[in-house]
Amino acid sequence: MKYIKGNVRKILYESDNGYRVGLFKVKDTNDEDMTEYQNKTITFNGVFLPLSNDITYTFYGKLINHPRYGYQYQVDNYEINEMDDNEGVIMYLSSGLFKGIGPKIAKGIVDIFGLDSIDAIKRGDRKLLNVSGLTIKKFDELVRTINKTVQNEENILELTKLGLTTKESYTLIKKYNNRVKEILEENIYLLQNDIDFKKLDNIFLKTEDEFDKRRVKALIKHLIGIICFDKGDTIVNKEDLYINLNGYFTKTLDVNDYIKYLEELEKENDIITINDDIALYNFYETENILANKIKILSSTKNKISSKKIESYIKNYEEINNITLNKDQKEAIKGSLTNDFYIITGGPGTGKTTIIKAVVDIYVSINECKEGDITLLAPTGRSAKRMMESIGRKASTIHKFLKWNGETETFQVNLYNPSNTKFVIIDEVSMVDIFLMKNLFDGLLNNIKLIYVGDANQLPSINPGNLLSDLLQIPSIKRSELSHIYRTKENSFINQFAKDIKNKITKENYQNYSDFSFIECNEINIKKIVKDISLRAIDKGINKESFQVLAPMYKGENGIESLNSIMQSIFNPSSEEKKEITIRGTIYREGDKVIQLVNDVDNNIYNGDIGLIDKIINGTKPIMMVNYNGIKVKYDKKKFEEITHAFAISIHKSQGSEYENVIMVISKSFNRMLYNKLIYTGITRAKKRLVIIGNKEYLNKGIKTEYAENRKTLFTKLF
Repeated sequence: MKYIKGNVRKILYESDNGYRVGLFKVKDTNDEDMTEYQNKTITFNGVFLPLSNDITYTFYGKLINHPRYGYQYQVDNYEINEMDDNEGVIMYLSSGLFKGIGPKIAKGIVDIFGLDSIDAIKRGDRKLLNVSGLTIKKFDELVRTINKTVQNEENILELTKLGLTTKESYTLIKKYNNRVKEILEENIYLLQNDIDFKKLDNIFLKTEDEFDKRRVKALIKHLIGIICFDKGDTIVNKEDLYINLNGYFTKTLDVNDYIKYLEELEKENDIITINDDIALYNFYETENILANKIKILSSTKNKISSKKIESYIKNYEEINNITLNKDQKEAIKGSLTNDFYIITGGPGTGKTTIIKAVVDIYVSINECKEGDITLLAPTGRSAKRMMESIGRKASTIHKFLKWNGETETFQVNLYNPSNTKFVIIDEVSMVDIFLMKNLFDGLLNNIKLIYVGDANQLPSINPGNLLSDLLQIPSIKRSELSHIYRTKENSFINQFAKDIKNKITKENYQNYSDFSFIECNEINIKKIVKDISLRAIDKGINKESFQVLAPMYKGENGIESLNSIMQSIFNPSSEEKKEITIRGTIYREGDKVIQLVNDVDNNIYNGDIGLIDKIINGTKPIMMVNYNGIKVKYDKKKFEEITHAFAISIHKSQGSEYENVIMVISKSFNRMLYNKLIYTGITRAKKRLVIIGNKEYLNKGIKTEYAENRKTLFTKLF
């Protein structure tokens, strides 16, 4: 295990959850990355009990390059080095960890007890009162503090020996205090909301039976969560759960025991049963809170008459020299006269036009100050697109709620809500129930809220089917925009989207000014992608406006294989471009890459696409990526956060639009092809779409309703 050994020089930052950043003087290390820091000071970060300058510590961890603060030593676990002489004990006692104990009192204690001083204090030896300056008050405080400190240190040591990190151990100690040991002995699975289940399960199975009641009940809860996050459901079928559960045992679990444990879990408010289905209680509670809040907003009485709104709409048309159709006017009127409203529509139906009109008219009706109107979207790309189209500031939901990655909490929340009055959320089909619940927590009860989206696109990655569910509820007021405005003569993309929505397929796909279908066998797909790409370059089309989409990463025609071809065409190797090999893949300056995780510190998010500006090779390689003006530094610890983006998955493309799109429909993708996936892919194209592959599997995918089968409780709660 890699470590650095030395002393804390200064604490630069500390939070309530034990997270600390400081300076550390390195005296010894076995980490090759840290040899240059021998006898030097480095910044460190991690979760700790209170630290002292006078104590020698061993930190176990790794060197990282923080995007904002540079190189730091990230500590996973740590320990206090054994105090093997009287001087070390004196330094420890007078380190500042123990109130009122300075060097003089510390020396007096050590003069009497020597290396046994800590044990003497722990047992409250009354001889300590013979030490000059140690009053009864100081004595009591010292005994209490050292017992708590030593107990916490022993608990952390014991927990880390089981396989937990210091951060996990500290979290448990802070939450449960000295009950941690009791919980470990009573039922380790009581910690499954705090610690990874597999880690707890491995610890438990070292000493206990696989059919132990505690394990089975914990497994039931764990598996419900796994199934829901895998499928996007919020409820699971009892029989399906039982079948899945038996995969975790060496022989079949008795069905009567299974039923008995379900009954016990329901009595304990861990689950709730609805006929033949089961939900985790927090899933049920989340959907129920959302349903109640939306019901309250939906029932709010209008404060402005429809006739008055109509006059504002007429005035808006005159000022902007536009003519709105009946559906558009109804959408604007409904948005302004209801506190909860939904606007839906496919590509080219003018959703953005309506949002802009609603905002502008709302401002003309109300006296608005900065912050009264908030435009939100689930991704950075969709927020940027919203901002460009409407001409007002827009942000991601995470940014608006002030997500703190260190504490994994939102700073805008139930106890610290935003004062905004009017919120519009675009691409709402991508928002899961938990993020939406957090958003409601961060808003005032009298908020005005509009959902905008396309229910035919892919649903959220996490559980829930919020937009589609709401559209099934008759009492929810909404407008559906169906007239396509972005259609040019001989255009097909938007009509194709409408056909896919209605599951209409064609025997033969003709070529149009904005659409081509090239049928070919598996072997020729990559060659055709290459030929089209070369023709695009000849026409002056650059890599930023040219996007290849596919459903899967692996395989002959998968994303990884396609990226290799596209890189050689759009950014070939040259002496002027530096390269670096990561996980067997060559990256070079000028490459198109995609961010794979949210990075709130740098204001870039999962799915954002950028270009590699610069590569610096050496013992500590660096890559600089430009995301539309936001420049982010990556070192080898962060390289796994990006991958090539000449070709990307359809899921990753959601919320974005591209001038030119090639979509690959291969026979090998058969199990991944379904209506909403194909719909989402083709609606990413703004000017030109080319589909390459197998017509039979394209049509089969259009007919497949896989993504519509999410099981939720939401509609039953209205």
